[in-house]
Amino acid sequence: MSDAPTPVNGPPATGSPGSALPGSGASAIDLSRTVAVAVGDRAETRAGDHALLAGMVARLTGAAAASVVLTRRCPHCGASDHGPLRVRIPGFPAVVPRVSLARAGGRLALAVTAAGPVGIDLESLADLARAPLHDVALSPAEAATLATLRPAAAAEAALANIWTTKEAVLKAAGLGLRVDPRELTVTLEPAGRPDGPSPRPSDRRTVSWPRAPFPDTDVQLWPVAAPRGTVATVAVVCGERPSVLMVTVPPPR
Repeated sequence: MSDAPTPVNGPPATGSPGSALPGSGASAIDLSRTVAVAVGDRAETRAGDHALLAGMVARLTGAAAASVVLTRRCPHCGASDHGPLRVRIPGFPAVVPRVSLARAGGRLALAVTAAGPVGIDLESLADLARAPLHDVALSPAEAATLATLRPAAAAEAALANIWTTKEAVLKAAGLGLRVDPRELTVTLEPAGRPDGPSPRPSDRRTVSWPRAPFPDTDVQLWPVAAPRGTVATVAVVCGERPSVLMVTVPPPR
């Protein structure tokens, strides 16, 4: 019996998830230097979400949609119902990309790149406001930073950026929440006048993780444009910062 992971994407995806791709087609995209990101509506099922991701991979790589297979296997227990998503494209000669997927309510965020390990996180601001993140997620430095922010909305936005950054980095590491998120410290660079009473965090950020399986300097981070009421961050681990290409997810069928 083969020990290959069981496909999780179900029937092959069809259609063109990346309708915002360059007009010259998939050959115009160098995924070794690009991270493609999409945020849109979820499908009706998890298998449907996986099919949308497989279709996005097919469009970006130029592979046949039917040949893109998503698998997952937990590196700790070996189970195939959880763990990082992996791509297989049998017989495809090009570099097979890395992928990541996140859900929040009825929304879906996808990331595809061959630049390095990738993680994406999408969160609902309303859900985060109800979660006890201050107690379980923040390092002392992060808690001190948030305590200085006014008004409350600024602190809430900063918390969302910090949390989605941590989740994205831990996904890229293939570890998820098996690591205490307080081990990571996210620094949000202030925007506006530095002598103001409460500088607003900008979109620029860095992460410090002493026990990281890769150099901190190789963690590339971007905020992702997301629907109102949600926040998203994508992380790629690579030495040279790739560009970001926003593409679209088709309406679920």
